[in-house]
Amino acid sequence: MNPALQNGAVGAARMASGSRAAIVLRLLFPIALIEVALWAPLPVGILCGVCALWYISWNLWRTADNAHSMGFDLRGVMRESWLLGTTLALALTILAAAYFSGSLHRLWGLQHPWYAALGYVCWAFVQEFMLQCFCLRMLRALVSRVSAWILSGAVFAVAHLPNPSLTFVTFFAGVAFTAIYARKRNLYVVALIHAVLGLTLAVSAPEAWFHELRVGRDFLRAPSAIAADMPPAR
Repeated sequence: MNPALQNGAVGAARMASGSRAAIVLRLLFPIALIEVALWAPLPVGILCGVCALWYISWNLWRTADNAHSMGFDLRGVMRESWLLGTTLALALTILAAAYFSGSLHRLWGLQHPWYAALGYVCWAFVQEFMLQCFCLRMLRALVSRVSAWILSGAVFAVAHLPNPSLTFVTFFAGVAFTAIYARKRNLYVVALIHAVLGLTLAVSAPEAWFHELRVGRDFLRAPSAIAADMPPAR
């Protein structure tokens, strides 16, 4: 058995110590904080997001064997270069299709999008850290492996409500990211795949499809073109 996978299983067992009800509560608490962060005004949202990240990091510090067991393995990025290459090829194909269809556009309409792109890469890493290192470990203590992958996808999708198209897509993306992480045990690889595909989607899909990837309160403050095109309720 891969030592990283074995260490990850041991860490998951330590994290899952206690009753099933306690495990569920420990899982739901940071998820609730993240939901509040997405829906609350900016100062409160930032505070709740930081608290959720701190809580998850604290739990992992107490229970995980080492950073390697959680997937912090830079050497593993080269081992999975074929997977990253496949992701890049898929991204280039999507970008080419968007270019020829006329839907290719600037990242979120920004004049200088590089800072935003770098920020999104960091945010993708944080999301995968919370989802894979924490949520997946907790879910594995409650359900089977495949069920944990599906529930991880559901958790990932809920974080993208109420954007309907993005919620639908991120469910399957979350399942795929979790399956890759479970098999490869490398957080950097999953985060890079997430970042590349997310940025590709942001610049290639028409705004009416995913509405600039807006979620939570931000989505409701600037409703999508899909919502704008819907006939008023009678």
